[in-house]
Amino acid sequence: MRDGYTVGGRVWRPGGNQPERAILYLHGIQSHGGWFEWSAAQLATGRSLVILPDRRGSGVNSQARGDTPAARRWLEDLDEIAAWTTREFGVRRFWVVGVSWGGKLAVAWTLKQPERVERVLLIAPGFFPGVDVGLGARIRIGLAMLTRPARLFPIPLNDPALFTENPAGQQFIADDPLKLTHASARFFYESARLDRQLARVRPRSLKAEVTLALAGRDCIIRNAPTQVWLTKVAARQLAVHTLPAASHTLEFEPDLAPFAALLEQWARRGD
Repeated sequence: MRDGYTVGGRVWRPGGNQPERAILYLHGIQSHGGWFEWSAAQLATGRSLVILPDRRGSGVNSQARGDTPAARRWLEDLDEIAAWTTREFGVRRFWVVGVSWGGKLAVAWTLKQPERVERVLLIAPGFFPGVDVGLGARIRIGLAMLTRPARLFPIPLNDPALFTENPAGQQFIADDPLKLTHASARFFYESARLDRQLARVRPRSLKAEVTLALAGRDCIIRNAPTQVWLTKVAARQLAVHTLPAASHTLEFEPDLAPFAALLEQWARRGD
């Protein structure tokens, strides 16, 4: 990145084809790209290149773990990743996938780059959390912003059962050494700033085609206000797919066939 930070991630190239577009895949607050390798591979079909970066301070990026300089830096990172993708692979068309907390970045970047992003897939996006930091933690975070903005606080998602009811998925999360369990006061503050920015988005200002995938048994986000808000801000008709028996992280469902069908339908509409 221009500020000297090195961001690591994963890339899938479509077999034997010159890519016509890049799918920029954005993970959640605690997760990283390693959680979504299966779905990223499913999307790398036809003429779609998939770029799955680990957000700075997350996953393989150990520098300034759990921290960020500012909300705008998250978006600038995506600008620079997109520019790198164009230089390396010659693609100028972008689709965006945002999972959970990453859904906020997906929409914010799409609004920032309306000429570059054609389509968006939001998977259980975190605009309206059902699990959040409590009042006491908010007070401590606010005080830390005055004295130690890099001080780390627990992310209130450390129970793997919040993400999935599948025991194998729960074990994967529990054993994952790269999951982000703490974030800085500055991270929480800047995340809230991003929330306020999105709350001011005008109706019908999200010009890209938007597809929303929801888990019927989600314990982390609230589905109803999510759908209402996206219906309001999307300029085109919102496509909504609900997997009634699924938990928050669709990647960890024991039966992946419904999720695979959703991904295939979304990915192939542009081919």
